Amino acid sequence: MMMGERDRREGAEAPVERPQVLLKAVAALEGSGVAELTSGERVEGGVRARYHLKEARYLGALSWKEETLVLVTALYIRFRNPGSDVPPARGHFFVVCLDAEASKVVAHTRLELADCHLDGEILKLGDQAADDFGNHDDLTRYRGYLIGGALLPYPYKDRITEAEWEAGTFRKQSR
Repeated sequence: MMMGERDRREGAEAPVERPQVLLKAVAALEGSGVAELTSGERVEGGVRARYHLKEARYLGALSWKEETLVLVTALYIRFRNPGSDVPPARGHFFVVCLDAEASKVVAHTRLELADCHLDGEILKLGDQAADDFGNHDDLTRYRGYLIGGALLPYPYKDRITEAEWEAGTFRKQSR
């Protein structure tokens, strides 16, 4: 039975096969070494700003060939430093692909804040389909997924590199 719009509004989420997955995802985000995916201070335009993870959501697991990825969203909020002219709280919202153990960031992209959820392999922003994670055509494997105007690099191991794309060697491999 598919989850309906009413179920989503009432808080029904994708079932979590591994209950610790969200804790692992938060640890992976904070340990990623990617500045925009970690809490802490950083300088923006010469001004110090503090960010912290306000919310992380498990969207589900995606599988392709023999690879599984965990899809989550993360919302970081900027706080005003005492005595600073930095504007008040501002959010940065991300869609993040993690490895099967939810221990390593594989790909991410920043989006406008949205109600994201998976409907099978379709990522939806609200009621609108944003992209289909079941699409593994050559252009998607090279470019990635276009989600709400932002590019999520193709997260699977069969990604086509720039060199493979330019040389056309991916065509020989896929036959």
